Amino acid sequence: MASVIFYPDKEKNGKALLLISFTFNHKRLRLSSGVHVPVAKWDQEAQKVKPLKDFTDENKRLRETVNFFLDKYDELFPKGIKLSTEEVHRKALEMTEAFRVFTGRKKAERIKEINLYNYFDFFNERYKNKISKAHLDHYNGLRNHMQEFEAKESFRVDFDTIGKDFYIKFTDYLKAKGFKPNTIGSHIKRIKRLMNEANQDNLTTNKDHQKRDFKVLKEDADTIFLNEAEIKMLYEMEIEFPGYRRIRDIFVLNCYTGLRHSDWHKVTKEKIENGKLYVLTQKTKEPVIIPVKPLVKEILEKYESIYIPSNQKTNDSLRWIGEKAHEKELGNGNKKKWLEIRTHTARRSFATNAYLAGIPMRDIMQITGHRTTDSFLKYIRVTKLETAEKLKDHPFFS
Repeated sequence: MASVIFYPDKEKNGKALLLISFTFNHKRLRLSSGVHVPVAKWDQEAQKVKPLKDFTDENKRLRETVNFFLDKYDELFPKGIKLSTEEVHRKALEMTEAFRVFTGRKKAERIKEINLYNYFDFFNERYKNKISKAHLDHYNGLRNHMQEFEAKESFRVDFDTIGKDFYIKFTDYLKAKGFKPNTIGSHIKRIKRLMNEANQDNLTTNKDHQKRDFKVLKEDADTIFLNEAEIKMLYEMEIEFPGYRRIRDIFVLNCYTGLRHSDWHKVTKEKIENGKLYVLTQKTKEPVIIPVKPLVKEILEKYESIYIPSNQKTNDSLRWIGEKAHEKELGNGNKKKWLEIRTHTARRSFATNAYLAGIPMRDIMQITGHRTTDSFLKYIRVTKLETAEKLKDHPFFS
């Protein structure tokens, strides 16, 4: 199989050069099409410049380019004939030479060398329909951290420098920024995946990321949850600013849905029927039915529509709200927990409070989506004392 994909390079003076990614026989050629188009007019999915009537010549040139590569591929790679890696490489060079003739250039205009940073763009394009936008945003965040690290530490970051020295300095850099081991581990995990993909794409032979000392950091999370009394106090806390007040209300609402932040926007009055909320979750693509508490309906009635900011912006608001709750010394227990509330606190609070209320684990797991009781028990935050309090009235102990 062979495929031709065009994608725009950086826009300059209102136009961007369309680059070519020609994939065949586990190999990829990256070349310049010679066609410049306005990025705003480029339809990546249709692989055309629109409106068609305004870009007749450009679209014709792109069609001719696609036909050239596919025809040349059929010529060089007859069906049913197996070729060695060396033969594929030789024919790839022949394909490139033929493209030079096709474009009328004396020398093929190869695009700039693929480095680790612009490889993120290839990764995003490859998985845009297979990985959620939220997960791809994490990769973009990783790229930002790596670029900031490179500038601050004067350490060149590219395929060939991802090794032990990079690992030590980059993890130290992330620790200095205040990231916890699990967050750092997530970034390392993404680097390992990117490097594995780059190896498969023959962009690098560096495999230092696969060594034992290039490990993914991990520790048992000690994430907090809010008990029902604390949720009530937070809901009743006076907040002057409408924006923060709305985020507080949405957070409290989802302390009783157990949904991830990516599904918060799906909680609407229209999705509630006969006292039950019907939601198709984004991460698992599975339908969830959640009994609705009166407080959920009360909060939904307060707003004509509810806009949910990004996870980062919501967490920024929750930090401010948590600081206010800490200043007001809400509650009688660990008051520092207010400084740690984030979007995920709502989901963990739901699961933990439901468990402590005596709802069977299997029923809670139908809502949270946990597959095993082991994973669920690791997720909730229940102390030995709380477990004893939960069990003391059980008939077995009577």
